[in-house]
Amino acid sequence: MKDKEIDFQKERNLILDQIRSEKQDEFDKGYASGSRESDFVIHVEAYKNTDGKKSYFQQNQVMEIGYIYRLFVKGVPSLDPHIQIVERIKLSELNEHNVNSAISKLDTVISKIPSPHLKLAGNIKDFGNEILKTIKPKRK
Repeated sequence: MKDKEIDFQKERNLILDQIRSEKQDEFDKGYASGSRESDFVIHVEAYKNTDGKKSYFQQNQVMEIGYIYRLFVKGVPSLDPHIQIVERIKLSELNEHNVNSAISKLDTVISKIPSPHLKLAGNIKDFGNEILKTIKPKRK
């Protein structure tokens, strides 16, 4: 009786191993087929956006760098594209030529005002140079 039970267990284990092997083979075939024939694609590309204000004296810009991705199902765009920003760079550039030009025009206008009540507390050109000196360290 014990020999029959041992033989039965061996035969049972062989059948279970065969079933496990067949299931694994079917899973591998399905996985390979599914990965080759997927109906969706995610399209990813680099993204750069520059936004800012440009005035007579100063130019402020923000540059965003990242990537944009979008889901396509069977070649048709699905959902809205998503923008992922990786880095933001803020630029502030002072236009020294325009500042100096404005200061000289201001000096010309002030010198032509015929009013005894107008008194300058200092030189306009020195004032303009001080403006440029105080703004430059802030940019560093």
